[in-house]
Amino acid sequence: MKKIRKILFGLRIIIRKLINRIQFKYFLPYFLLLSVLISVAFLSYCYVIPMYYSYLKERQDVKLLKNKIRVDYEKLKIFKIIKTFNSGLPVPEEKKVSGLIFNLGEKYKINPALILAVIRVESSFNNFSYSNMGAVGLMQIKPVTGLYLIKKYNIKSKKFNYNTRYIEYLPINYLYNPSLNIKIGARYLLSLLYEFKNLKLALFAYNVGPTLVYRSLESGRTNGGGNRLNLDISESTNRLFSDFYYGYYKRVKKYFAIYNNEIFQG
Repeated sequence: MKKIRKILFGLRIIIRKLINRIQFKYFLPYFLLLSVLISVAFLSYCYVIPMYYSYLKERQDVKLLKNKIRVDYEKLKIFKIIKTFNSGLPVPEEKKVSGLIFNLGEKYKINPALILAVIRVESSFNNFSYSNMGAVGLMQIKPVTGLYLIKKYNIKSKKFNYNTRYIEYLPINYLYNPSLNIKIGARYLLSLLYEFKNLKLALFAYNVGPTLVYRSLESGRTNGGGNRLNLDISESTNRLFSDFYYGYYKRVKKYFAIYNNEIFQG
């Protein structure tokens, strides 16, 4: 113990001598700078960084709120457009349809005004419309076409519990369900837009079927017309395209512009 005390005492004397010899005035600026850095780091950690993250979160919350207001506003506009017609559906179902049209537009990157314009021309928003060609519902889907699209794109329905892999027959009443009808129609429109990469051709295919469009394009290429529709393929096709262009296509374009302005103004 005495030896340890002597050693500690000696070290104490040595350290005291070193401290006495060190001229702190040379190291004082470094100590001050270190103190300032430590203070800044402490303040940043305790106050500045939390405030910055709080600011970022607030901005994100404001952005989310603005987006929610925008979505609600656009869904309301779609609902008001549907309400101007006699759809034959109860109001809660019309609201559901409005939300679905908006959501499908977001999902498929299709302007919901285009879906509305197609519905307006196809059925005038009458959910229970039935054409003499056998097309049914809001977007006028034929049962055969509907079954093909359901199986190809695995389109499901909450109301009708069917297996898309094994369903072999599509009852007409399925297509009178507005949600399923619009899901099929919107997906069909998207596939035609991807296939033809042209709105006019896609709408022509939606109106008369892709086969006639391909026949028209093939005839146009044969006659040096590139990808232009040839109106002289046959009298029936000529008449079909004329009816489409001056009736269906121009009406869709007209309502598309009107609904786009109503939904997205400002």
